[in-house]
Amino acid sequence: PVTRAIVDTPQFQRLGQLKQLGVVTNVYPTATHTRKEHSLGVCKLAENMCKHLQENQPELNITNKEVLCVKIAGLCHDLGHGPFSHGFEGFLQKNKNNAENASKSSALYEKAKNEKVEEDWCH
Repeated sequence: PVTRAIVDTPQFQRLGQLKQLGVVTNVYPTATHTRKEHSLGVCKLAENMCKHLQENQPELNITNKEVLCVKIAGLCHDLGHGPFSHGFEGFLQKNKNNAENASKSSALYEKAKNEKVEEDWCH
């Protein structure tokens, strides 16, 4: 499935080294949630939400391909993040250093785009 192909990329795997909560772990040592864990959870919740809408509001005509697209969006939404959560984004903008993160996200997108798309990826 395409989601597995995305998870297996180095760009996604690096999210396991980034803390979702930034420096909050200095105050709450057990808050060890990573961006990788967060993105996997968002992917699953996005799928659950779409499936719920698909089943309970058939008039929306939500296709399995659309469910997959929302699922992939949930999985990839944090790919461009650097260390220290959103606090680091200001530093990147100030120093015009966004090209590397954009490049990583772009490379992952190209890899996923080139994979064969199948309707059963959601299952």
